[in-house]
Amino acid sequence: MKMRTYAALAMAGAILISSCGSDTKSTSSSSGTTPAGGATVDCKPVKAGTLSVVTSLPGPNFWGTTNAEVDPDKIKSGIEFDLANLIAAKCGLKMSFRNESFDALVAGQIAADSYDISLSQVTITADRAKVVDFSQGYFKSDQGLLVKAGTVVKTWDDVKKLKLGVQASTTAEYYFTSGEVPGWKLDSTKVFPDLSSAYAALNAGQVDGIIIDTPINLGQASQSGGKLEVVGQFKTGEEYGAIYGLGNGKKAIFDPILQGFIDDGTINGLIAKYLGGDPSTVPFIDVPTS
Repeated sequence: MKMRTYAALAMAGAILISSCGSDTKSTSSSSGTTPAGGATVDCKPVKAGTLSVVTSLPGPNFWGTTNAEVDPDKIKSGIEFDLANLIAAKCGLKMSFRNESFDALVAGQIAADSYDISLSQVTITADRAKVVDFSQGYFKSDQGLLVKAGTVVKTWDDVKKLKLGVQASTTAEYYFTSGEVPGWKLDSTKVFPDLSSAYAALNAGQVDGIIIDTPINLGQASQSGGKLEVVGQFKTGEEYGAIYGLGNGKKAIFDPILQGFIDDGTINGLIAKYLGGDPSTVPFIDVPTS
């Protein structure tokens, strides 16, 4: 999914991000269905008639359904794709999205007047909030362990016997390789430059498991034909939030819309539809703190 850089955390419970990014810029449009009675919110779009959305591809089950979908023109489904269309419909607009570098997005380097909202599985962090505006959290996420089906992993001792892979510059890399979080470092962990190569290594038997956001791994498992499964997760307390240009006023417009979709169960429905299960049902594996 998206490459995400991290800063040193002050404590183990601090939150970061995960996934893998693309520098390719391309756009696609999709029409939202205007609610009965017309638009209910004046969303003051940066482009007349259009909700301009930024994401970073690939984003399986969030933008499209597989890790191979990186062409915006071919993406017609996904949690955040559908959510973006619902937001557009609430505004009486069509939805158009473009692909940007994740690193540039979270660094506040995307011109604030070039988009209305970004939905890209971004974990809310204090460091990022210095350069972009975040919405409230709309999706909870911890770190999940994906293995070949039939692999028995129930305890931390089981985990330590595995050769694991993580993606560079992700929360998983921080927790399991940096040594900055007491008890979490695993010396045998292999760092991959992107998520696609990490999953390829798992399928080839080069590693025993991949750790990244639980919903991301659930999505990969759902596409594996039963060959892979998420057997556990590690509690990090992460939450995804939408990004707005810093101080551009979009937060006040779109936060209430997002909250409405949280409160009425719409987002939970999308999660169940695309992930094929609730991440909260994956058992937690306790990690020693020293």
